[in-house]
Amino acid sequence: MLLSIAGTIPIGMFGLAVLLLARESTGSLAAASRILGAFSLANAFGSVAQGRLMDRLGQGVVLRVVAACHVPALVVLVLAAHEHAAGWLLAVIAVCGGSTVPQLPAPMRSLWSMLAESDEQRETAYAMVAIAFEIAVVTAPAIVALIVAVASPTAAVLAAATLGASAAVAFSLTSASRRWRGTTHQAGWLGPLAAPGMRTVCGVLLLFGAAFGVVQVAVPAFTLERGSASAGGLLLACLSLGSLIGGIVYGSRKWPGALPPRLAVVMLGLGTGFALLALPTGYLPLAVLLVIAGMPLAPASVICSTLLDDVAPSGTVTEAYAVMVTGIVAGIAVGQALGGSIVASVSYDAAVLVAGGIAACGAIGVGVRRRTLRAVSY
Repeated sequence: MLLSIAGTIPIGMFGLAVLLLARESTGSLAAASRILGAFSLANAFGSVAQGRLMDRLGQGVVLRVVAACHVPALVVLVLAAHEHAAGWLLAVIAVCGGSTVPQLPAPMRSLWSMLAESDEQRETAYAMVAIAFEIAVVTAPAIVALIVAVASPTAAVLAAATLGASAAVAFSLTSASRRWRGTTHQAGWLGPLAAPGMRTVCGVLLLFGAAFGVVQVAVPAFTLERGSASAGGLLLACLSLGSLIGGIVYGSRKWPGALPPRLAVVMLGLGTGFALLALPTGYLPLAVLLVIAGMPLAPASVICSTLLDDVAPSGTVTEAYAVMVTGIVAGIAVGQALGGSIVASVSYDAAVLVAGGIAACGAIGVGVRRRTLRAVSY
């Protein structure tokens, strides 16, 4: 679990670190958000590819290969940024770096599906995975803020790359990872997305990620307008702190009712929380509201992770979770590009209101597609 947390921290670091590196190179927040969007979108599709390969080849060989490719790609990105390369070239290099980010959340989730002995234990384990993810994410923006304050965005990007690659190699050498084996399945080239329920979950998570991505760019823009780059990381840490609190509360008890309506309520709460971020004008009130707005984040991911056991085809455990993460990350990529454009052309307030509306659409989607979320056999 500790290696999974260490390997997840870079995923949270890259969002702010690449944004600041690209902005420093291009001088434009909108251009930087598009470069970050390219990085995040490549990360999303790289996650699916890694998950599918892990189900077929095992975790070790896949993690070690991507780790070996990841660090050189980020070094090239840093060098190109220092040379003030064209935005399109930085985006192409960012695609290489994003697609090779080692994906530890998916194999960690797969190990728990093997190690847990009952449905209740599995849901608790999935909550632990989500909480571990939030521990990583809550520390990541603060780590970036600290590195940027004492060094530079370049140092933050290289530190994230080194930590991610090292954790992936170490995780691949653990006995549990070496013992794990995928099972044969007949899901076809679509993999787990052949199941209607998987498409519903991924659609909701795409909206979930888009809303989060808008906020992830809007909050640093809020602080940059007031003359501080590092404060953006600290405020984003407040959002992740709220998610951590929400994950602990959700995982500490058994909740009544079916999962789909529970997911709809959580997404509606997320939309409300994001919309309320338009109210404050100072750092402290915004920090408080970010903690509150972040509380539904981890419960939403835990519910979706638990739904995978019902809606994903058998034998696609790692790929299904990777697809779930891809839905989030792809949404974040879209949201980051959208958020940068809205902040640049309209305002911070408009961006967070749009984020709230996107999350609310996720609640509507759950209601419309609720029948696809019933357990099925494959």
